Amino acid sequence: MKNKYVFYFLLIYLLFSPAAVFAQEGNVSEVLFQEIANGKTLDIFPFLPAVQLPLGISVHFFMLLISAGLILALFFYGKRNISLKPRGLLVVLENMITFVQDDIVFPIMGEDKGAKWLPFFCTLFFFLLTINLLGLIPCFKTATGNINVTSALAAMILILVFAVGIKNLGIRKFFVNLYPQGTVLPIGIFVAFLEFTGMFLKTAVLSLRLFANMFAGHLAIFSFLMLIFILSPFAGIFAVPFTIFTYLLEVLVSLIQAFVFTLLSCIFITMASSVHE
Repeated sequence: MKNKYVFYFLLIYLLFSPAAVFAQEGNVSEVLFQEIANGKTLDIFPFLPAVQLPLGISVHFFMLLISAGLILALFFYGKRNISLKPRGLLVVLENMITFVQDDIVFPIMGEDKGAKWLPFFCTLFFFLLTINLLGLIPCFKTATGNINVTSALAAMILILVFAVGIKNLGIRKFFVNLYPQGTVLPIGIFVAFLEFTGMFLKTAVLSLRLFANMFAGHLAIFSFLMLIFILSPFAGIFAVPFTIFTYLLEVLVSLIQAFVFTLLSCIFITMASSVHE
């Protein structure tokens, strides 16, 4: 029964949110842009005044703070209620950590090295998953739909790639490792250049993939809903089912994107400290 009321509330919010903005702006592009853009005011509910965020922080930065707070509270709760027979939320938490350990970190890094990096990649996975799912809750926005946020996360991985590689191999061997042994000089220099620029390109793709998937999903949801106000109310016959389907798909995409970002980050960091034969 409770799930039914939650579903109805979510559907009403999704329908009236673009309607409220459309009534004020009267422009489709303005409506879509306002629903996905960053700002310093938070719309709690359609037709109600927006709330000004304190200290001049932006909505997406506020989402990052909420996500960090939720993760800290989750792990603090797990630590306080640790048990040999976990129940409820602790079971979900344990299974998620086991998933990151057994399906991402240990198969790539090995158990010895992976054990040292497991806290970092668990934090990265939970942080991304929380941000992605938070944007699906009414009145919140997806911070990973902002290219600045995803670029900052990718830049962190790039810094770690260089830091770990130079620490394990030494600065000279790290760059020499980019040059393929046994090749003629012109080809070797060209391949080394590709390897070096590839480090930047691979992390840039990390950023763009996460941004594009989260941005496009939310854009698709509101685009379907706008058909009701642009074409006819009867367009809701197919617009609403498509919206619900896309919304549920976004839940799966949120999990997949957190997994892919964490997996590729683990691969890039491992490759940076491996000697190429």
